Amino acid sequence: MKTLSGFKADDSRRPYGADLKNNLAYLIVRAYASELIFPRVQKPPVLLVERIGAFPSSGEIRRQVKDGPALLASIKQRYAVDALDINENDGLNLVFADWRFSLRLSGEDCVTCLTVESRGDSSLMQRKTAELLEQIDAQEAFE
Repeated sequence: MKTLSGFKADDSRRPYGADLKNNLAYLIVRAYASELIFPRVQKPPVLLVERIGAFPSSGEIRRQVKDGPALLASIKQRYAVDALDINENDGLNLVFADWRFSLRLSGEDCVTCLTVESRGDSSLMQRKTAELLEQIDAQEAFE
């Protein structure tokens, strides 16, 4: 006579651990089969999508410049008056009421890395990105 475990009810030679081992292996196989552990198609996390919408970003935009420190000083002089927070630990980071930007120098070949973000307003982010890129390009034209 067989039980649910597949062993005879009167089979006392099989230890309890072997029965448990077989059941755990079965559960793991079933979990893989039903994709409970590793789903085949992973959907983007909802929170990440919400965060992207809440803070649209330009991504990192790189530009080759001749004089990086002079560019940072020029941008700071123009925008620092309206900034709520200024951080110069790693380049120039300015925070405003509805947007912020980070402009830093990367490497010895004087490449600037610009990132602009806004608070839920992607058109503002695009306008400010274009404005800052225009400032960067104008600075390079004068040198």
